[in-house]
Amino acid sequence: MSKKKQSNTAGNALREMEASGDRVAEWASENAKWILAATAGVLILAAGTGLYFQQAATARDEAATALALTSGRYRLAMGADITAGPITEPANLELAASTRTQFAQEFAELALQHAGTAAGALAWLEAGNLQAELGMQEEATASFEAARVAANGRALEAIAATRLAGLAEERGDVAAAAEAYELAAAVEAYPLRAAALAEAARCWAEAGDADRALAVFQRIETDFPDELVAPQVAALIAELRLSSQR
Repeated sequence: MSKKKQSNTAGNALREMEASGDRVAEWASENAKWILAATAGVLILAAGTGLYFQQAATARDEAATALALTSGRYRLAMGADITAGPITEPANLELAASTRTQFAQEFAELALQHAGTAAGALAWLEAGNLQAELGMQEEATASFEAARVAANGRALEAIAATRLAGLAEERGDVAAAAEAYELAAAVEAYPLRAAALAEAARCWAEAGDADRALAVFQRIETDFPDELVAPQVAALIAELRLSSQR
């Protein structure tokens, strides 16, 4: 290719680049307000996302702090160490009952104020525990159910379900207890799923539903073959299997 032709080609390319640059500049000038609006939108979105996560972290911290303070005040009011150790029953039973009543309400209020956090779910569980100790079965059931729903897949969901199962057994509704134990076993984060299934099988057997009891126990053998089952439950299932073969 000749030098003249090369020069012309280079010149043409340069003129095209300049023209393109002029067109881009002209377009940018004509659409400046839209570009600024889009840029502002991106910046606002980025800032909003950062603010959202910051606020979420702050909410979790505030909920955890509130729960720790309320738990500490309850332990102190019951005469226990503020941070750890067992809570022994006070000699003054009326004072113990009034303290439990007061803090059951405080934990429930805390759970409502910090809904959507793990601490809020745990506050429902604490409220239910105190209500159960006070013999407030209906209130405890409602609190444990609220804790189960609020936990949303955490291990706490299964713990709340086992509390519901315990209350159901206390009122003699072993079928409801079996269903609650199965709910606990369905939570993958719960490390005692096999034990929950064993309790469900026991309850179904006590409820007179042998087929359901055997089916639940079969799940233990299939999904948790290495888990040890309580001897009394294993013996109960062996008896049911023997009866079903006759």
